[in-house]
Formats: sequence, structure tokens, C-alpha cells
Amino acid sequence: MSAPSSVDLARLVHNVHDEGFRELDKVGLAGQRDQGLVCPLINPQLSGSTDLNVSWGRILPGQHHLKHHHPDASEFYVVISGRPLIHLGDTEFRAKPGDAVYIPVGTTHGITNDGAEPVDLVVGMSVPADWQFVPDE
Repeated sequence: MSAPSSVDLARLVHNVHDEGFRELDKVGLAGQRDQGLVCPLINPQLSGSTDLNVSWGRILPGQHHLKHHHPDASEFYVVISGRPLIHLGDTEFRAKPGDAVYIPVGTTHGITNDGAEPVDLVVGMSVPADWQFVPDE
């Protein structure tokens, strides 16, 4: 049994309300801008993570997070609020709060918020940083 170690809570614990959101910055195949907001919570810069990345995503009413895929990382969403239309491969479905969505490496995915309230979701990546974003639209 190892001895208890001291932890740096300021480095390991981050709150979405303290960190704030930034706009997504990717561009689609026809030059269209990706839409939505992201708040990084666990990554190499904030917490020193070497094995995963976790963010809080927000898609406002009328916004569309471009269909894309990652050839080098799997991803997951956990819907916290809202009822987004999730694009997964060649399928679409209406998600609800509490739904967890696993997105295997190379699978096309995206989100459309065609509802009246913001969609909030936890987003995780299987790598800590520098994954590829390949637009599919």
C-alpha cells in the first residue's frame, strides 16, 4: 500500500463557470464555420492530463456542430440538457438528458440543436490533445 500523496486541487479541479466558454473554430468543406461553445476542463494545459481530454460543450438554439470524424481518437458525449439531434455515422437520433453516446475512432458525428433551449453536454476524447478534426460536410 502506497503512502498518501499530496494533490494540487487548483490543477486537478476545474469548474465550467470559472473557466468560461470559447467558440468552436473549425471550418467545413464549403468554408462554413463550426458552431457551438466549448469549455476545456481536463487537458494537458489545465490539469496535466496525459491520457484523456474532457470539456463541457454548449450548442445554442439554431446551431450546428459540423459533421466530422477523428481518425486518431474516440469520443463520447453525455447530454446534460436539451434534446439535440445527434448525427452518428449514417444515422440520426434525438438525444435526451442522461444519454451517453460513444463515438468510435473514424465515425462521422455532429450535433444539431433545432430546439428552443441550449444543449449542454460533457465531451470526452481518448487522447489528451492534438487529435485530428476531419470535416465531413
